[in-house]
Parts: sequence; C-alpha cells; structure tokens
Amino acid sequence: MATFVLVHGAFYGGWCWKRVRRLLCEAGHEVATPTLTGAGERHHLLTREVGLATHIQDILNVLEYEDLREVVLVGHSYGGMVITGVADRVPERLRHLVYLDAHLPDSGQAASGAFSEGTSDVLQSLSQAQGDAWLLPPLPLHAMGVTRPQDVAWAQPHRVPHPLRTLNEPLYLTRGPCPLPSTYVRCTQRNGLIQAFGTDPLTPFFEKAHQRGFHFREIDVGHDAMVAEPELTARALLDVVARA
Repeated sequence: MATFVLVHGAFYGGWCWKRVRRLLCEAGHEVATPTLTGAGERHHLLTREVGLATHIQDILNVLEYEDLREVVLVGHSYGGMVITGVADRVPERLRHLVYLDAHLPDSGQAASGAFSEGTSDVLQSLSQAQGDAWLLPPLPLHAMGVTRPQDVAWAQPHRVPHPLRTLNEPLYLTRGPCPLPSTYVRCTQRNGLIQAFGTDPLTPFFEKAHQRGFHFREIDVGHDAMVAEPELTARALLDVVARA
C-alpha cells in the first residue's frame, strides 16, 4: 500500500481529485487531497498575503499532523512549485515525487519567471483585464483540455481566482536538487494551452525533467488530466508505485 498526497494547481481545490482519489483508494492505497489556503472550500481565506510559502506550509502541516511517511507526493501544474518546496523541507517523509504536467523550479525561481517566454505577459494581461491585479482569473477550461459537457458542468462552478503572489514569489531551496526518485507525467494534448498563450508554457519543465534524469511518462489528455481523464491519471500514478 502507498500513501498518496495529491496537491492541486491554480483555480482548483482538493475536490478536483475526487474521482482519482476514489480509484486509488479502490486499488488499496491511502490518499489525502488537501486544499491550499484561499482555494476551493477554503476560498474564504484568500487574502493578498497568501503566497507560495503559505501553500508549502499547508502541505507540511498535513504531513506532520497526519504523521504521514513514505509519501508519494503529487503536484499538478502550479502544485509542482509546492511539492518542490515541501521536498526541500521534509525529504525524510517522502518516497517519490510526481510532477503532473507541473512546474519544476530551480532554487531562486518564481513560477512566473520559469515559464516559456511570453507566458507571464499573458497572465498579467488576464489579471489586469478582470480589474483585480493581484488575482488571476481561471483560464478557460477548453484551454486546459476539459471539454466534455459533464466535466465542464462539474468543474466550472467550483473554480476560483488564484493569487498572483504565489506565482511571483521565488522558491529558495536549502538542499539543492532533490535526490528523491521523481517522475514527470506529461499530458500530450497541448493545443489548448498553445492557443491560449501562443506558446507551450510548460516546455522548460519538460526539458528540465529530462536533464535531471526523471522517470518520464506521457498520457493522452489535456493539461487538467485529473478532471478530463481521471482513469488515465490514476493509472499513471499506480504505475509510478508499481515501478518504485
């Protein structure tokens, strides 16, 4: 049995893993799906002070108060920033890191500075257009690969703006590159993101994962895999455990 902790990305909450969590539990694993401060059902806690450090502490607290060890820590999209910070703080509690179409930062990098060139300009313009420059409105679901009407109906009402401070706050690592076994799961349906940004925002992270010798696998789905294809997503995570 493995212990999974699944960390969501921007605009979501722990709720987005509901179907993946059920499949992993049915396979006999323990699964936690925490919601980061200011997101999901914790949206009422959103303030200008919520940053990347807040979200890293959220997950550190889950690991400590639930006394979780040998954890397979999974981060989707922005969640890759969070799990990288957590791994730097408490590697002794972790077994494997999984980056699900996620950020993979170097020490001193902020998420906004690590994207493909031009991505941050698009994000900034989206934030300014909605009139609240410290928040990023949810990106269109079709850009994230979520197109089935039933999935849109489930996800759209629950998505919330994301604080830009989390994307602009650098992550400083004290231990250097993480020595833990790590897997990068790339979602291969990229057209939605490319149309939204004029480039693939995550290309630098794919390349970095290869350079660092991560285990690498691909799933045929758009960026928000846990919503669009929970079965494929769960299968990829179960494969990580089987190969570990």
